[in-house]
Amino acid sequence: MEGNDMQRGEMRGAARSAADWLAEGIAHYEAQDWNQAGAALEQSLALDPRQAEAWYRLGNVREEQGRDDRDAAACFENAVALDPAHARAWNNLGSAQQRLGHGELALGSYRKAMQTDPGLAQACLNLGRLAGTRGDHALAAECFLTGLAHHPGDPTFEHLSAATAGRSTARAPEGYVTNLFDSVAQKFEHHLVEELEYHVPKALAKLVLPELKTNACVIDLGCGTGLVGVALAAAGAKIIGIDLSTRMLEIASRRGAYASLEIGELVEILARHPAESVHAVLAADVFIYIGDLAAVFTAVARVLAPQGLFAFSVEGLEGGSYRLQPTGRYAQSPGYLRALAAQSGLVERRLERTHIRREALGHAEGWLALFARSAGGTQSTGA
Repeated sequence: MEGNDMQRGEMRGAARSAADWLAEGIAHYEAQDWNQAGAALEQSLALDPRQAEAWYRLGNVREEQGRDDRDAAACFENAVALDPAHARAWNNLGSAQQRLGHGELALGSYRKAMQTDPGLAQACLNLGRLAGTRGDHALAAECFLTGLAHHPGDPTFEHLSAATAGRSTARAPEGYVTNLFDSVAQKFEHHLVEELEYHVPKALAKLVLPELKTNACVIDLGCGTGLVGVALAAAGAKIIGIDLSTRMLEIASRRGAYASLEIGELVEILARHPAESVHAVLAADVFIYIGDLAAVFTAVARVLAPQGLFAFSVEGLEGGSYRLQPTGRYAQSPGYLRALAAQSGLVERRLERTHIRREALGHAEGWLALFARSAGGTQSTGA
């Protein structure tokens, strides 16, 4: 009897249709069970390879599985060949092509996505950003304005539209920063460190490590996935990480480098920490999202113990104070940083030029800064 039941089960499995396998694949897909989703979608496509949606979803699964980008691109190519109006497949094909270094092909795919669905936010964003990195700021502005027209009030399109129009603002909207890092968290570190040659966390750690004692209290502003925490591991310090992105903090928590992690806006969180309780504050590539740093300097100076350290990076501006660049990132001048430090009772230790990250055909240039709270622990401004 048991053998007959097994035989009937096998027959039912053998008789499953492409639609049955697709439905199972979608169920696993929505549950983010990527391996099971991939297996079911493969079964569906083996029975009927003419399913654009199945190819599209299989391409997304390949990305989530960390497979070679050529595998994902092949799936998306099949999807758009079967359904040329599949805007999301065109967009994701562009992303895969961009990661493979095929910029011209990516531009074409993003354009196809926008042509088939002008309101597809990710396509507007991807085409605009890629155009901007290639120096076509007019096309970037057009894409971001299109996105804003279809998504009024969207913080990402508002911020990038201001940047490409040359309108400087005090800081990026929190929604822009949160959306950005929640969306890239899984691939963020590989892209930044391996592809863009990002070294700032190690460089900042090198500045402060000689003066950190065991069990020193350290705050890592905008800690992201925890690169600064790892770089400071040898110090034996108590490190507190602060970030706006839940997904970035989830990755940082798995490193075991942090005594605690806090989610929220950095000035507000610093205000909850006791005065003169922190021995070092670090901020690696954080101030590219904040132009006006006056409140940050005041908040940091308040929590630093006498002779406590403030180490950070900024993208460089030769004159003036700060500026929102067409890239959507802020830059600050050395004169501005020195003026804020003087107002906050901080003393300059080092201010040196550096390559922040690789960008287009060159590097984003900036500054590594190290300031210290004056020995007397007094401030000229702030509470």
